[in-house]
Amino acid sequence: MSELRNDPAKHQYELLSGDQVIGLARYRHVRGAVEIYHTEVEDGHEGEGLGSQLAQFALDDVRAQGQQVIATCPFIASYIERHPAYQDLVQP
Repeated sequence: MSELRNDPAKHQYELLSGDQVIGLARYRHVRGAVEIYHTEVEDGHEGEGLGSQLAQFALDDVRAQGQQVIATCPFIASYIERHPAYQDLVQP
């Protein structure tokens, strides 16, 4: 069973298996928005949909904070493109 969380001290969303971080999405606050600039899933866990779970969690958290997103990470940008419900989060 995996757990998703935001670790504000490290500026990253994390996907954990037990106490091990197996995926993360790094972010920073820029121009009044949350820039998600890097996403990765540990080797051996690709193709399990974990990156998509992480993207959804991060974007839902940005929405809950009332923020907009700057998706400089190609994976996050592609996720938003494939899921139009998140396009309103993109900072113009």
